[in-house]
Amino acid sequence: MERGSFLLASLLGIAVSVSVFFPLGAKRRSYIPLAIWWFCLILGGITCLYGLSHSTAPSFAPRITSIGKTYDYVEHRQGRDTYYGFRFEPPGGESVNIETAIILPDWNSPALFDGRTFRVVYLQDTKRTLKNEAIDIEILAGQHAGYHGSLDARAVGAWLGVPIGSAFLTFGLFGLRYRKDDVVSRAGDRITENAGMR
Repeated sequence: MERGSFLLASLLGIAVSVSVFFPLGAKRRSYIPLAIWWFCLILGGITCLYGLSHSTAPSFAPRITSIGKTYDYVEHRQGRDTYYGFRFEPPGGESVNIETAIILPDWNSPALFDGRTFRVVYLQDTKRTLKNEAIDIEILAGQHAGYHGSLDARAVGAWLGVPIGSAFLTFGLFGLRYRKDDVVSRAGDRITENAGMR
């Protein structure tokens, strides 16, 4: 998943977490055990990393599946993001410039890619950050035949791990950060209540 989509999805999760955490109030939060905050933190981190590594930005673009030969494999850098591109030639069809975030074996040896047979599923969309983004690649012939790599681009798919993970992660971080203050606040309320009863 490219940086822009990741940040947007993360902000969505953080907004949800903040909208739940602060309205709970210090008194209610102080009753939540320390283990729950750590559980939220760890669960959120794992879920977020899973969504990030197994998905790309969701798309409703047509998915084209084709078998053909690959040529001119290159590595591109866009800011901190790295992605890969190659020319894909289906038999009897027009060649297509494919871009992908899927890291293929021997990606640093472009000469190995020329003439290899791939089965590629790509999004027919040139308006995305990655043009004609390949979301599923299988090497059918040549070196590393049998390799298969894929990213989820469904509207309801693995990318949801990023906002969900961010929400849990932020909830756990805030819980650990404010825990001491919440406990002190609850103790202060008890002292005030006891003083009022006398």
